[in-house]
Amino acid sequence: MKILAFLIMLLCTLSFNVLSQNVTEIPLPEEFVTTMDVASEYPMVRTGYLTDSISDITRFYQQKLGEPLKTNGNSTYRTLFYNYQERKVRISLYRSNYMTEVSIIIE
Repeated sequence: MKILAFLIMLLCTLSFNVLSQNVTEIPLPEEFVTTMDVASEYPMVRTGYLTDSISDITRFYQQKLGEPLKTNGNSTYRTLFYNYQERKVRISLYRSNYMTEVSIIIE
């Protein structure tokens, strides 16, 4: 019985670890500076900033992940919606003071 319980715990841990790697698999622009990374629970979140414009970052994600399912915003803020590995992904961009804040959220 103890062996069975151990195997179940091991499988649950492995499954959770595989899922928790999703946020780290979302591509990041080369000069991305991470300010927060929460990969241990849902929603998974990675935030950071770049000096690139919102248009440049949008092009980067279009090249890496394809066309978003939906896009909201303008030249100051924009949100890109994707499905990635069967999860909903939201990439929010906010431009302020020559920097663009990027938040990647996986539900």
